[in-house]
Amino acid sequence: MAKIHVQRRLRHNVDDLIAMVADVEKYPEFINLIPAVRIISRTQVSDNCEIFTADVAIKYKLIAESFRSEVNVDRDTKTLRIKRAGHGGAVKTLENIWKFIPLEDGSTSIDFFLNVQLKALPLELLIRKKFDKAATYIMNSFESRAKDIYPYVGAKDDHGKSRVG
Repeated sequence: MAKIHVQRRLRHNVDDLIAMVADVEKYPEFINLIPAVRIISRTQVSDNCEIFTADVAIKYKLIAESFRSEVNVDRDTKTLRIKRAGHGGAVKTLENIWKFIPLEDGSTSIDFFLNVQLKALPLELLIRKKFDKAATYIMNSFESRAKDIYPYVGAKDDHGKSRVG
């Protein structure tokens, strides 16, 4: 199993960042490893919570795979949870959790956790060697996207403090 846990402060508003990460159909525009995403179904659970199922294509060099995932966007808890859904494909286990923590200066601390296990042992061994690099690339892609589409908030040198409440 390949796992990674990253914490990063971004100088962007928490609601903007949640909207950006939840907009999975735009991923192919800024993440080269994801050439296609297709929403299969979407359910609005409440004003601040939605669940949708998406087919995601992943491509790295000569390896191309797709898998179905379920995405739970909860704006009340400022959390996105992504897990593998359905059968088929190379992905055996997928757990991805994004927590967005608003900071006093208006910026956001992102707590990112990703756990992936593939069905085929050769692919699993290959992904383990490149997993940290791929996860860093993905986080950097999101950070660059946020810089391109959202204004900065908070002080450049202020690392902020978590808001209480």
